[in-house]
Amino acid sequence: MRMNEIIAAALATFAPPPALTVSEWADRYRYLSPESSAEPGKWSTDRAPYQRGIMDSVADPEVNQVVIMSSAQIGKTAMIENVVAFFISQDPSAILLLQPTLEMAGAFSKDRLAGMLRDTPALRGLVKDARARDSGNTQLHKQFPGGHITMTGANSPANLASRPIRIVLCDEVDRYPESAGTEGDPVALAIKRTATYWNRKIILTSTPTIKDLSRIEHAFLQSDQRRYWVPCPECGEHQVLKWGNVKWDEGRPETAAYYCEHCGAQIGEEHKPAMLLAGEWRADLPFAGIAGFHLNELYSPWRRWSEIAVDFLAAKHGGSELLKAWVNTSLGEVWEEQ
Repeated sequence: MRMNEIIAAALATFAPPPALTVSEWADRYRYLSPESSAEPGKWSTDRAPYQRGIMDSVADPEVNQVVIMSSAQIGKTAMIENVVAFFISQDPSAILLLQPTLEMAGAFSKDRLAGMLRDTPALRGLVKDARARDSGNTQLHKQFPGGHITMTGANSPANLASRPIRIVLCDEVDRYPESAGTEGDPVALAIKRTATYWNRKIILTSTPTIKDLSRIEHAFLQSDQRRYWVPCPECGEHQVLKWGNVKWDEGRPETAAYYCEHCGAQIGEEHKPAMLLAGEWRADLPFAGIAGFHLNELYSPWRRWSEIAVDFLAAKHGGSELLKAWVNTSLGEVWEEQ
């Protein structure tokens, strides 16, 4: 081998990783684990295309905070996993993942993170097994070259006031206690740990709860309030999917379909994948550093409109508490007390 080839090979060893967005990294490297996914195997963002804009906003240098106010069943936990994987692989940093309770943090580590580290080849070997004598790792704290991740509960004040953190992921913030012990609001405590980083990233996610008491609603109202607009397969006009446009034959929710608010065309479930692929995020307000995303279950590729209609009728006839839960977890909207 000639000298210039030797030098080129040596330089390639120290070359920085390719500049990828979070979704590009996931599409190239991520594998879903069988114990945490109904669709294990190679990741594809095209399965739920709205995830692309959300994930990529995390790596956008102009965005310092991402807010996701959403229903269930939109792949939120998988997106959080991809964000963690991206920073472990591409931009090693100090990461804090905050769950509502310490037990839930342990479950995330055991049921989600461990499988991702095992089944995604690009991550394999970066985080040592906690059972290794020299690993420096535990179930809730794991080190990797250039950084570490700590997983804890919002009910654990001791873990919210230690070392500086660059990346803070607060999951299901509406389920956090009002105060972490006597220390104050756990979200504020977590965010305070990012103060020394100019390139900090704060990600808040949750299904909402009660109007004016919901943490995620408050955060979303401070954002640019982005919504996902999809085109009608008949007239091509874009619109936000709304529950009021889902209709079915009397007493037969299994016939539910979506009706275009522009041309009135009946849109069947078979059109949803193409509509999602052609969709785009649009902000209602000017951007000022906080990217906010709202999604309801009508967009989910894992839920049919007819299934949501069946759930609605059950909640409607089951009392206010069931209807409240349906509004929060299916529509991703706050419940307004009468």
